[in-house]
Amino acid sequence: MKTLYLLRHAHAASKELSLSDFDRPLDERGQEEAEAVADYLKKKKITFDYVMCSAALRTQETLEPLRAVVGTEAIEVSESFYNSPEDQILKHLRSVSNDKSKVLYIGHNPGIAFAAIKFSKVFPDVLMEGITPATLIGFHFPFNTWEELDWREGEIMDVYQPSPSPEESPSQEGS
Repeated sequence: MKTLYLLRHAHAASKELSLSDFDRPLDERGQEEAEAVADYLKKKKITFDYVMCSAALRTQETLEPLRAVVGTEAIEVSESFYNSPEDQILKHLRSVSNDKSKVLYIGHNPGIAFAAIKFSKVFPDVLMEGITPATLIGFHFPFNTWEELDWREGEIMDVYQPSPSPEESPSQEGS
C-alpha cells in the first residue's frame, strides 16, 4: 500500500506586488498556516519517506516549518513541479522510487485541487467548498508500485485545513 499527501501552499502575498508569480512569498497568514500544518503533522505523528516541492518561493516557504517534522532528508525541490496540472502531477508521482511508501507533494492550484478530486474514489463533503491554501489531503492507494498510481483509486483518510484567525472573515482568501 502507498500513502500520498497533497498539500496546497499556504496563503501568498498579493499578485499585485511587483514580483513574478514564481517569486511571491507567503504573507503573514500563510506563515501561520504553514506552522499549523507542521504542528498537525507533529501531533498526528505523520512522517514521509520522500517530499516533492515546487521551487516557487511560496511552496518552499510552506515546506520550511515542515522540515523538522517530515521525518526525511529526501526532499526534492524542482521547477518542474511549479504550477503543474493534475496530469503532470500524476506523471511525477508515477516516477517515484518504489522504496518510498509515504510521499508528500507540495504544489499549487488548480493542479492540486484537480489531482485530489481525480485521485478520490469518494470526494469528502468537507472539501466541497474548495481546497483552500494550506489544505493537506492524505490518500491510501491499494498497490505496491507508484507506476500503478491512477485516478479514482485513492481512499481519503485524512484532511486538514488550518482555521482562519478569528479577526479574519471566512470570505478572505488569497492564493
